[in-house]
Amino acid sequence: MRRLYFRIILGVLVILILAFSLPAVIFDLIGRRDNGLSFAGPMTGTIELLKHRLEHVAPTQIERELDSLKVIFDLPVKLVDSGDGSLPGELGLREIIVRDVGEGFGGGRQMFFVALRNTGKVLVMGPTPGPPSPDTRSIVILVSVVLIIVGVAGFVMISPLVRNLKALEMATSRFGDGDLDSRAVAKPGDVVGSVGRQFNLMADRIQRLIQRERQLLQSVSHELRTPIARIRFSLDLLNDAENREEQQRRVQEIDGEICEIDQLVGELLDFNRIQSESTSLDRQTVPVRPLLEEVVRRLHDFRQAVAVEIIAGDEEQCMARVDRLLFRRAIQNLVSNALRYARGQIVVRYSREQSATLVEVCDDGPGVPPGQHEQIMQPFFHGGDRSDKESGGVGLGLAIVRRIVALHGGSITIDDAEIGGARFLTRWPDGGE
Repeated sequence: MRRLYFRIILGVLVILILAFSLPAVIFDLIGRRDNGLSFAGPMTGTIELLKHRLEHVAPTQIERELDSLKVIFDLPVKLVDSGDGSLPGELGLREIIVRDVGEGFGGGRQMFFVALRNTGKVLVMGPTPGPPSPDTRSIVILVSVVLIIVGVAGFVMISPLVRNLKALEMATSRFGDGDLDSRAVAKPGDVVGSVGRQFNLMADRIQRLIQRERQLLQSVSHELRTPIARIRFSLDLLNDAENREEQQRRVQEIDGEICEIDQLVGELLDFNRIQSESTSLDRQTVPVRPLLEEVVRRLHDFRQAVAVEIIAGDEEQCMARVDRLLFRRAIQNLVSNALRYARGQIVVRYSREQSATLVEVCDDGPGVPPGQHEQIMQPFFHGGDRSDKESGGVGLGLAIVRRIVALHGGSITIDDAEIGGARFLTRWPDGGE
């Protein structure tokens, strides 16, 4: 946008300069052409003839002869004594002297001093008339030239701008009517190009957001359909229960399905919260091991038969600069995921690498097939042995982990663990203030 303002201001200045300087140059050239180089050239022959004639007239007849000749000149003519102090000093060296006496429109005015031999007189002619001042016709021409220059230059400058703005308006109109693929044409060097590029970036973000929301809605609908169907089935069986024990068992099944729906809603709220592009981080320097021990202690009760080991790297007192709540949530999801699929062992390892903290969670479960390393991080993805209902979960845990790591500018990778299952390695850069 700054470039657009600069372009407009520069264009206006150029138009004003052209509008006032070009006509002045044109009229100056016209004036010089009309005025000629000077009166000296054309009048040289006339002055020589006049000088010769006056020099051969009796001194008593010079004034009368000069009066008879004045009618053929359109400039002042007079005789003065050669001793007059107003005469040029070099008149004694030359018999004819031409002096410029002022500048006019398009050219100068001149005086002629002619020494008459044997008379003691000097013929003074001039000043010559200057070029004529501009008349009404010239003023009209000048104004017309200015208007033409302003109009042509303004059209040349504004026309591409208006055309590009019109194209941008049509693109935004199509996008507003639901054509999410509509984009503006952003040409390099175009003053509207920056606006078009910003519009395209905005359109891309909105399109991704809408597509993500649609996919999420479809996934949520699919995930809710199964527990709701099981609740209806359990309700039908509850009506047909023959004794109180069977009724209680059906009620417990229904309660379990409701808990699953409640868990799904909670995960959805968390997922949408961290998916927001305005999510901010409250980075703090936190000790890693106490936080890992807290997470393991809270989750281990769900599967006490699984052994969980926390291993330190080079630094026992490893510190990480992260958002404490989000960091704990990500580690909690990884450990919970490992507890869900582990057969009997989990290893949590942490270490420092340059200006980042590394945390990896390994289990001895079925692992993740190589072709699903990226897909398993998508919301609601289920594949292979991980689709069993017995495993629990709603398919959002790993998606939340990836988003939290991305907010910290880190990364997460999946490969095979040494103990036989999956290995989730997360990298947490320290970041700035």
